[in-house]
Amino acid sequence: MIKIVRGVTIAASMAGIVMGLPNGGAAVAQAPTQSVISIDGTSAIDEGSQLELLPNPVLRNEEGQDAAAVQAFALQQEAKEKIATLAASRSLRVQEEKIRAERLRKKRLAEKRRRAEAKRRKEIQACCGVAAGTSDQRILERIVEAEAGGEDFKGRLLVANVVLNRVKHKAFPSSIRGVVFAHRGSRYQFSPISDGRYYTVSVSKGTKKAVNAALQGKDPSQGALYFMERSYADSGNVRWFDRSLTRLFRYGCHEFFR
Repeated sequence: MIKIVRGVTIAASMAGIVMGLPNGGAAVAQAPTQSVISIDGTSAIDEGSQLELLPNPVLRNEEGQDAAAVQAFALQQEAKEKIATLAASRSLRVQEEKIRAERLRKKRLAEKRRRAEAKRRKEIQACCGVAAGTSDQRILERIVEAEAGGEDFKGRLLVANVVLNRVKHKAFPSSIRGVVFAHRGSRYQFSPISDGRYYTVSVSKGTKKAVNAALQGKDPSQGALYFMERSYADSGNVRWFDRSLTRLFRYGCHEFFR
């Protein structure tokens, strides 16, 4: 025997599945309690009654749908559709807000980078007097080619900035020429000067591009003042680098220090 719960309203259909009964009535099947709730006041269901579950899922008997059941199901579907629409709208707004926030973050980062490059460019020009086509720029191009000609753009840019960082630092000469050709006795700061590679290199377009970018203020060097290629460096120099300097990072074949 199926349990009948009397005196409920159509709103109760929100809690279960609306069904049409063989006797022409309508009820709601409650999943949690496994009970059947009458919508139209029917007090009982005949033993052995068969309830037909339709795909919509409004249930109906052979004579057609009960108006109250259809109305209840329509209200339920309308509420579900409104909730789904609001959820979709909110999800879209959240996604659009994330996109706007990311664009703003990138814009601010780019502006910060432009300000930093402009500041460094002014500092370089103030201390070096460097302009396109000057002899100092050609010196910088040759030493970068000799030291990092096999590296990618960033690798060459880093070496160029080490030279420029030294020009700005009070412990080194205040010009590109002075930094590149600095020496103690016959020992030069840059090995390509000592072994003559500086004088034989052919400066590539890639190196010129990297040097120009460095002179325009592009600087990923983190203030590095030294670099070395560990596998080729003199063992005494390696020990001095490791003992006396702060290692910043490695890029390509070079390690950078300050």
